[in-house]
Amino acid sequence: MTAFVYESERYVPEKIQILGVGVEPAEEGRKLRERVTRDCQEDRPHISLDPYPLRLLSDPKGELIRAVGAGQEGHWSGFVAAPVTFVVDQTGKVRWIYTGDGSASDRPSPVALAKTAVAIAKGEEPPNSRTRKP
Repeated sequence: MTAFVYESERYVPEKIQILGVGVEPAEEGRKLRERVTRDCQEDRPHISLDPYPLRLLSDPKGELIRAVGAGQEGHWSGFVAAPVTFVVDQTGKVRWIYTGDGSASDRPSPVALAKTAVAIAKGEEPPNSRTRKP
């Protein structure tokens, strides 16, 4: 999450909103946001955090996560969200999907995600080749 906030200068000017969805309770998301905010204020005080460049959504029952096909029911720690990233255009159409290999670390880099989102916001094709289109 910190890396996405640090890269926000790449996508905020295009009025792109990044949403993260997890199964953790909302309180855990608030704690994470507070920690990331402190880190950003110390490391990169020039980055505007108002409005906050990333929204975290809490889905403890996994309803949204299941609806988009990103749930992992049999994970050793219980139900978790699989690493999947969607870029949705201004009309609500999914224009780009990144599906990880199942490990939590397999996600697009913050720079790649920002470049992809900006390209789509401008009506261009996404630049990243390790993706699949919907």
